[in-house]
This record gives sequence, structure tokens and C-alpha cells, in this order.
Amino acid sequence: MTLTEARNYLRSELLAVAAIVVPGQTPVVAQDVGPIDQGALSDDRGPESVCTITVETGDPTTAPDPEAQIGFAAETLESRGWKVTVSEPSEGRHELTARRQGYDLTATAQTTDWRLLLTGQTPYVDDL
Repeated sequence: MTLTEARNYLRSELLAVAAIVVPGQTPVVAQDVGPIDQGALSDDRGPESVCTITVETGDPTTAPDPEAQIGFAAETLESRGWKVTVSEPSEGRHELTARRQGYDLTATAQTTDWRLLLTGQTPYVDDL
């Protein structure tokens, strides 16, 4: 699998999960960075190695229910083969992490915001 194929797969998976978790809304790709060098933040130079994508969804006409969103996101991801860990809520922030075949994903929802954010990263190019 190429890095571009991995990126396309991750993007489609994030959009599919978002559409299931918040039906009736159209998920939006808020960020699609990559491929980038894994050491870019430390100014290391190297080959392109990962892609990071963020998808957001939610229903702005309803009150935020981050506990329900993260719970349903966890169920949805597990049913799709992801290994999910739900974190304890902290200061109104609900979050989970998930991993499958080298892909990493986080889902975040807050009591003060109606949006659900799903952010994923492809495996490093050497692991594809």
C-alpha cells in the first residue's frame, strides 16, 4: 500500500464513522495534512512519512451530549475493527483513542461545543 492509498483509506474511514455517529449531518474534512515528514515539528528533514486528517460533524440544533457521542463513536469504531480506549472526562472534554493496523485515531467532544472531532493518522510509510 502506498502512503496516498493509506491517506485515502483513512479519510474515507473517518467520514464513514462520522456519518454513522451523527446521522442526518454531512461530515466535513476540517484538516487534511500530508504526506509530511514525521520530524517536521523538530525541523528534522526527511522523506514524507505520515498523513493526518481531521473530520468534524455534529448537529448545531441540539444541545451537546459529548458522553453519548463518544460512547456511540466507540461502539461504531469497535464494530469496524478498531481497538478503542475511552478516557475519563476532564473539564467537560470527552475523548477516545483507537488503533487499527497501524492507524491511530482520536475522537473528541466537549460539553460546550456541538462538534465531534475525529482525527486520524496513517501508519508511518515504513510500516505500510
